Amino acid sequence: MKKGIINDSKVLVLLREFNKEELKDLGLWLRSPIHNSSKKVIQIYTCIQNKWQTTTPPLNERILLKSIGVISSSSKKKPVTQKHRKVLLQTLHLLYIQTQNFLLWKNIQQDEIQAKRRIMDTYLEKTTYSLIPSILNKSKNKLESIQLQDIKYHEDIFALAEMEFYLTILLGNRNTDADLQRVTETLRLSYFSKSLKYYCAMINREKILKVEYNYPFLKYIRDFLEVHPDNEIPIIRVYYSLLKLLEYEKAEDYYDLKKYLFKYLENFGTTDIRQFFNHMTNHCNWKILYGESQFIQERFEVYEKGIALKCWSAGTYFSEHQFVHIVKTALALRQIDWVQTFFEEHKKLLNPKVRDIFVNYYQALLAFELKQYDTAQKCLGKINTAEDFVYHVQFKILYTKIFYDTQTLNIDNADTHPINYETEALRQYLLEGNNKNMAEATRLLYSNFTNFFKRILSRKKKLIYGEPLTQANLQALQNNLTELKPLIERTWLEEKIEELIQAAK
Repeated sequence: MKKGIINDSKVLVLLREFNKEELKDLGLWLRSPIHNSSKKVIQIYTCIQNKWQTTTPPLNERILLKSIGVISSSSKKKPVTQKHRKVLLQTLHLLYIQTQNFLLWKNIQQDEIQAKRRIMDTYLEKTTYSLIPSILNKSKNKLESIQLQDIKYHEDIFALAEMEFYLTILLGNRNTDADLQRVTETLRLSYFSKSLKYYCAMINREKILKVEYNYPFLKYIRDFLEVHPDNEIPIIRVYYSLLKLLEYEKAEDYYDLKKYLFKYLENFGTTDIRQFFNHMTNHCNWKILYGESQFIQERFEVYEKGIALKCWSAGTYFSEHQFVHIVKTALALRQIDWVQTFFEEHKKLLNPKVRDIFVNYYQALLAFELKQYDTAQKCLGKINTAEDFVYHVQFKILYTKIFYDTQTLNIDNADTHPINYETEALRQYLLEGNNKNMAEATRLLYSNFTNFFKRILSRKKKLIYGEPLTQANLQALQNNLTELKPLIERTWLEEKIEELIQAAK
């Protein structure tokens, strides 16, 4: 059996992601006869635990077979038979099942309310009804002390209300109607909060991928929430505001979402806030691309809040995509000191595999903003690769801007200057035949910049050659720019046209 087959087995892939504490706890689980009665499973796990994360080369079948006593030596002198391999695979499979059970148990223990609900369900089955009220009351008190009021919170509220209703019936209490009313109310809130989340996801996906989903019940939810007090429940209100923003893209819906979300941030966990903020910054991005520059400040404010809440650094690494967006947003507002502080505090949080790329890109962007064009070009030159074609295009565009702003274009090199090569290379790269994986919306976005910049460059060359260039012609170009949507680097292009206008006077 090849090493890759063993090391890529389900259980070893899973165990590779365990930390030391989890490995220790799993060992205790396996050594409990209640959970596991196979000595071979304990033996093979002990071998894996001791060697899996440090063994070089990876584990092989002989090491594992010896650990479970199937062969006496890991030496290659004795052949490994199919019978040996069958025992090994069976033992690994049993370990995999036990590992799954361990993770399930651990997950249940971490979810205190749902764990208590399962205990109460068990007591119902055992008809020990008198043991339930104390657990139920403690669980309700626990929920009342929780600040988060996210989807999970409303699911837990419903779970306890449902148990209270069951208990009322079984104990023969008379206030069944009140408990039934509460069950239906908490069920409605739980359903609305979760369904709105997925309706938002569907509508967002429709917009991005140009697909269509069918959701006939959404109309009834929308009509209901327009007039019912449920729309003031924080999680429902925020998702409902987001839904309207995704559907209609109106500025008032964005500001309504922002105002309410910022007011009730303490009600949501980091994951929820990150998703809300991502939707908001995406909306700002599109508004900016369509010429509404006031949303640059809006995007910056969302990023500031998200950074303070550690939205994009809660995982293993800080998102390099958000890193770039944050840097560009701050530079667009000339927040130089702020962005330098942000960089120093977050550069080490980037994934080491791509850190050098984005550190150099940041340094190139900052140097360009400071008009240190030689430094910007050198930093870009240190970037050897970009697996994401979007960043490849962005690097090319920055090169183009650097070459233009260095003011080295003159009558002697107008047709041989590197800017000509960069512009044409970018145009060719964006052709559908040369890059079929690029989404059409992305292609249009960058093609609009490239094609319009070529028009600016041609007029720049006319000035260099001493050819006439009228103010009417440049004013028409300025008007064309205003009408061109979507478009990146709009502010920079506006500046270049203004420079031409001044030079042509």
